[in-house]
Amino acid sequence: MQAVSFAALGVFCFTLMDISIKWSLHTYSLLQVTFFNCLFALLGLLIWVYPRFDLLKTRNPLIHLLRASTVLVGDLLAFYSFGQVPLAEAYTLILTMPLFITLFAFIFKQEQIKPATMLLTLLGFTGVYLTLNPSFGSLQIALLAALGCAIVESIGFLLIRGYREQETPQSFAVYGLGLVVLSTGIYTLFHYQPMTLTSTVISLGGGLCYALATALVVSAFHLGSPTAVSSMQYTQLVWGMLLSFFIWHELPSKHALMGGLLVAIAGLGLLYTQRPRQSNSKQQLPQEDAPPSAPESVN
Repeated sequence: MQAVSFAALGVFCFTLMDISIKWSLHTYSLLQVTFFNCLFALLGLLIWVYPRFDLLKTRNPLIHLLRASTVLVGDLLAFYSFGQVPLAEAYTLILTMPLFITLFAFIFKQEQIKPATMLLTLLGFTGVYLTLNPSFGSLQIALLAALGCAIVESIGFLLIRGYREQETPQSFAVYGLGLVVLSTGIYTLFHYQPMTLTSTVISLGGGLCYALATALVVSAFHLGSPTAVSSMQYTQLVWGMLLSFFIWHELPSKHALMGGLLVAIAGLGLLYTQRPRQSNSKQQLPQEDAPPSAPESVN
């Protein structure tokens, strides 16, 4: 129960971060908003890691560079979509990441697809079609950006899964944000737009929510079932719809709601089919310092 509570709170914190991003994008450029949000998040993560900086040691710097590149591209695509469409619609497409993980794992022959998995994947992509179909012009571009984020982040997750026995989740999180801060910081240095105190506080709060969410979700994977913890990510659809309605009076289209329902059903179904068997889980007790194989957030 504690693990699920941590995961649910972590997902809510991720949603608050996305709200801060959406709010800031009404006034400031995408790259500047990304820089300050990720800078504050990185500082929060370093406080969380302190004093165990040995967790950041790595034997695979190239893998971290590749994965950090997926974080950079994925964040920019996601944040752009947040500024253009209702959060629930963007979340629907970003949360298709498990579908792409399944697809890419099959393509790269990391695992075989069972008939049930194939049906769930097709169901999820039907939800994607319903979500994309109602929108045209600039909105369609923003939704495609959200879908692109899911594709890019799924590649990053496969990198994490391939090296989770050698690298810690803290190192993946810190180095991923580090590249985002460095890349967007160069742009912000030459194109800085002065920020008000309110905007700075909102950006600071969003960044700290990112760090807190990461710590909560990682802790949840240490404490509980990966299937139960992972299922909490779909509560972002509800939080995103409620918060964006109360703040901006945004509502997703009926097609997007139907698509989101199908994506959530497919994602939860994939989690259920991929859960470890009870007999195996009893035989393989987790090591005290073993890094959890936590899935990515929508960010």
